[in-house]
Amino acid sequence: MRKLLGLFLIIVLWTNTSNSFEVGQNVYLNACGSSPTEYFNSPLKIHNILFEAPNKIIKLEESKYEREFQTLATSSINLDNKEITINLSNFRDVVITDEKETVLEERKVSGATSIYEIKHQGEVVAWGVGWHKRCKEFYTHVDFTAFRLFVPYLDNGQVKIQNKLINLKIEQVKEALIESDSLILADGIDINGNDGASTYYYHGVSFFEVDNKNGINFDLSFEELNKKIDINKLNPALILSTLAKYKQLERLNKYTKNNFDEIYKDLGTNYWFNVWDGYFIIKIDNPNEIIKQFSEAFKKLSVTGEKIDKLYEDNANAIPKEEVEVVKKNCFSNDIYKDIFELIGNCYPWHSSWMVNSIGGEPNY
Repeated sequence: MRKLLGLFLIIVLWTNTSNSFEVGQNVYLNACGSSPTEYFNSPLKIHNILFEAPNKIIKLEESKYEREFQTLATSSINLDNKEITINLSNFRDVVITDEKETVLEERKVSGATSIYEIKHQGEVVAWGVGWHKRCKEFYTHVDFTAFRLFVPYLDNGQVKIQNKLINLKIEQVKEALIESDSLILADGIDINGNDGASTYYYHGVSFFEVDNKNGINFDLSFEELNKKIDINKLNPALILSTLAKYKQLERLNKYTKNNFDEIYKDLGTNYWFNVWDGYFIIKIDNPNEIIKQFSEAFKKLSVTGEKIDKLYEDNANAIPKEEVEVVKKNCFSNDIYKDIFELIGNCYPWHSSWMVNSIGGEPNY
């Protein structure tokens, strides 16, 4: 009996959730869902970038959002001797003010959240609110399925707040980030499949730059990005997707030839095959010619509707080894390719949705 009681006390002491509350206590949500029912004793931390700020209980009275107590969270950024402060009341109400308490941004969040500080070189440079809708039980490749990023910056001496809704991804790309004067973050974007069920939700990545001089910069050139991240430290599928986005044909061809087996192991283990349906999500000058080019490549490689249907019937994510060998032989038979579409058709026919829909460009709508 004493052993059981001791074990129970250890479990209670070790658990990270709170069940009893008092004024002055700090509670955390750990980004676990938009309507969490559990509170945690310790903050969420991701790499050396994201840190959850405490929600301090200020009243043991029901909040206007029907929670059993009321809370206040706060964080500040010093911007050229101007203190910019974010306050979050009752997990929902965001107010950002300057040193004169002038309101710069005010927003009601659609779900319960903490303030998540974004740090660069140990200093807070931005904030975010949001959550992971499945608490990372699913979609483990992204850290937040909804993250409203707030970046204060100076525009001719005037403080402004830029905000952007993203799907924040840190863990999957952290090894690729290079320490520099500005912070690089990643948006876990969707890569379209040929239907909703085959879409790669949050699997893609779009890198952007954050600093307090310019706010958020989503328009990084490949040359700029290549100086700020080590692309080769991404997983193979993300390397492919990033090179395709920037239409880096020669780099993509070289990477494919040097790492073919590793690439197909990653695609087969962590992703799934999906053959492009011929629909362009970006504007293309010669779509009919490209579609014809793909049809010829598919015919040469025997990528047929019958084979695709059979793989779906077998619930196969990875394509058979013998099909990979056919693609490899064909891919290596050409030293160079005239454009990125020709390379995809000859080297990634079974994963052509992932590749084609990674290519950046002006949206086709």
